[in-house]
Amino acid sequence: MTATQTLVHEIRQLLECELGESALALAELECKPLLSDQRVSASERLQLLRIYSDCLDKQKQHRTSLRVITEFISGPERSQLTSEELEEVARDIAQQRWQLGEHDLCLAQLRQIPRTHRSNRDVARMARCAALVRAPDARELHVELLRRQPNASEALAFVVASSSAASAVGAAKEERARMAAAAASADGASYHDAVSLASALGLMQALDYRGANEELARLGRRHPRNALVRAHQATCRFMLDDVRAARALYERARMLDPTLVDQMGTYAALLASGSGADDMHAVYRLGNALLKTDQTRAEGWVAMARYFLLAGDTQEALAIAWRAQTLAPSLSDAYYTEGVIQMASGGTEDAVEVFAKAHQLGRSAHTFRALVDALVQCGRYKEAFVHAREMAEALPQHAGALATVGIVLSHSAESSDKARRLLEAAIALDCRCAEAVGALASLHVASGQTEDALRVLESHLPDIQTDDMYTRYADVLTLAGELPKAAANYATALAINPSNERARAGVDRVDALLHPGGSGAEEPDELEEHEEPEELHEPDASEAPMDTGAVYY
Repeated sequence: MTATQTLVHEIRQLLECELGESALALAELECKPLLSDQRVSASERLQLLRIYSDCLDKQKQHRTSLRVITEFISGPERSQLTSEELEEVARDIAQQRWQLGEHDLCLAQLRQIPRTHRSNRDVARMARCAALVRAPDARELHVELLRRQPNASEALAFVVASSSAASAVGAAKEERARMAAAAASADGASYHDAVSLASALGLMQALDYRGANEELARLGRRHPRNALVRAHQATCRFMLDDVRAARALYERARMLDPTLVDQMGTYAALLASGSGADDMHAVYRLGNALLKTDQTRAEGWVAMARYFLLAGDTQEALAIAWRAQTLAPSLSDAYYTEGVIQMASGGTEDAVEVFAKAHQLGRSAHTFRALVDALVQCGRYKEAFVHAREMAEALPQHAGALATVGIVLSHSAESSDKARRLLEAAIALDCRCAEAVGALASLHVASGQTEDALRVLESHLPDIQTDDMYTRYADVLTLAGELPKAAANYATALAINPSNERARAGVDRVDALLHPGGSGAEEPDELEEHEEPEELHEPDASEAPMDTGAVYY
């Protein structure tokens, strides 16, 4: 081992032991003076340069590292290096440009490497830079990356998105023909897959989630390790209310590609729909991982906004949601998340506005539900009915869509029978449709039919074992005077979700009724007349809308 190799090895060991400052001090003491020593061969000086650059990178001194590399390569050493060594230097400079956010210069540096000598990593970075600076050949670079790596998720997404954008400006046929020629010369199967994914995404935009899921399943069988396909399939399952299958598919996508960002805002919504501490921690872990991958993408901030909302810090959650909107003004998830936060904060009118914006940017089953629920909470029933009916027309045979219409109609005494029939039809389609079950039970309670409400809840509780459903059941048991049984179900709800304030208040109420010696305690009969849980009693025109079981994520 030469003296140069020994020195490089020692510095490398310091870096591997996380002793970055010591490594940099040694490199500046030993390596820096040798970089200009003509008695040392150019190849050895290049080794010293690269380890010195690594030390600077560890200390985030990318500008200094760039200056050192460019000064070295601008000197007489350039003529002494082989073409392979010069290509490695070009990659080192491109790396520094990337770290500094100089994407146009990074792309220009990598273009100096002959096409036949470019590695997969070179092409991937060039494609990303070209997309960021909107270079004319961005699409060709992504097609090239797709040819080399058929499972490259972001490349496939970019090819599809660029095709859709071309269609939007009226140049679809010419653009698709040009893409077909370019992709066919590289890999005809890749172009076929891009068209297949475009078809699936089109079905998703049309809210045909079952058709999209079938197309994505076929595509997934051809590419079982493609993370983007799994993520889109997960979104379809989530929109169809199959939360368990959706979560498994999202987890599979993250396992295949831990750097995947697309669809992760929706995944954060799924995780946040859980009620346990583990779900909150899962949201945090997802947001943290996404931000480590790319802080310039909004999805990580969307996930963190969800986390702070679950943690009870609505102001911080709102600020982070606004940051996500600044980063991605056209991302529906960013506005949808703000709407969820506004609803949690009691700002229903503001929620209507941002849910409408989210719906405009990316219509989905969830934006429909959220917008309708916000309008109902504001007492704007006619507008809510218009959107609910549109949702039912767009999503035939979807239990959640029928339940949404039923929920709106349940606020009118004249339409209560029709609301009941729609809710029963929704439950017949999907016995696990929590919003339909909750709304039907509330409708029975509002009509004074407590026994029917208990029957509905008891028959579906085994299929929907959530803290919300146990709380609803306990509320109705309290109305029926079955206090010990109500206390047990409130306890079950709190075991699932210790932060369920409604269940905690129910426990206190039942305890006061079971032990009437305390001040202010009332008998069960008096409760039936005066102390109905406010989520379940029938409102008059001056009261807030009753809790009809609406669910949005």
